[in-house]
Amino acid sequence: MNETERDQLAQRLSAMSWKDARKEMRRIDPDAVMKLFRNSYHDEYRTLYLMPNQGISVTLVEKQDADVTDKPVISAPGEKKMSVSYDYVGARVAPLERPVSKFLTELA
Repeated sequence: MNETERDQLAQRLSAMSWKDARKEMRRIDPDAVMKLFRNSYHDEYRTLYLMPNQGISVTLVEKQDADVTDKPVISAPGEKKMSVSYDYVGARVAPLERPVSKFLTELA
């Protein structure tokens, strides 16, 4: 996949919802492997997919939006519970730096 195709894929995935973008990973490459799920990096949460047949990696990026609710936390009396929602920001597509092991694709 060349650079323009990767940019078009990133734009297409960014226009989708997070759930639809995850489904699209399997449509593009049936051997896609999810390596990371909502791994936090600074103020972002990243879900990383490796696509060995296409030779790319796709990172779905989310931002965290935390609000305090009136519900008490069961384990800590007197404290308020945090309500966390994740807002899908977009996708990043990059070429694979090294090949994905076939062992990993068989486990998925």
